Amino acid sequence: MAAITILIADNLKTLLQIEKNFLMRAGFEVLAAESGPKAVELAREKTPRLILLDLEMRELDGAAACAAMRGEAALAKTPIIIMSSTDTPEIRDRCAKAGSTECVVKPHKPEELLGLVARILSIGERKALRVRVVFSVTGEMNRQRVVGNAANLSATGLLLVGNETIPLGSVLDLQFAVPNMDHPIKVKGKVVRVGWSPDGTCEAGIQFADISQADQKEILAFTSS
Repeated sequence: MAAITILIADNLKTLLQIEKNFLMRAGFEVLAAESGPKAVELAREKTPRLILLDLEMRELDGAAACAAMRGEAALAKTPIIIMSSTDTPEIRDRCAKAGSTECVVKPHKPEELLGLVARILSIGERKALRVRVVFSVTGEMNRQRVVGNAANLSATGLLLVGNETIPLGSVLDLQFAVPNMDHPIKVKGKVVRVGWSPDGTCEAGIQFADISQADQKEILAFTSS
């Protein structure tokens, strides 16, 4: 699968390099810009899947760069996240008026940045296609493994649909295959929400607990294709 392209812009060169390297190790193709004008130029040329802009860039800050990008038809619906060192109503309002998808406090750790990327790429792009899942409750050694369907698959979790009632807070051993992957994904997941559909089937919201970056990348590539 082709790597998902992310554009990240920050005028702090050292931080930009750390962020770029971390996202590249996670399997993304990363475009890096050290200024607002360069970010706008790269966005126009490469049309990345996701754009991350530092608000406090000199010459052309993140909000102004976002507004310039939204003037391009090819970037009209691209997720653009503006990252700010502070969070105030005035900043959020300015970013919203510039056309940003979201304004967030700048992540302090690379792992937090990856979590942000996974969340944004999953919003609005989850496949309606149901993936078959084999699961069992962790620790219940004599319990038969059960087959269900996964809807709303994302890099951080899924909605497990089936006839088996699953208690809230349960930890599950999950196994499922994503199309075009050469191996099944095996991961633990915690049940964070339980409900029932009109036809009586159980719908359990599952949050992945220990998914690898490689598997997360494959899911992102599938859900955003």
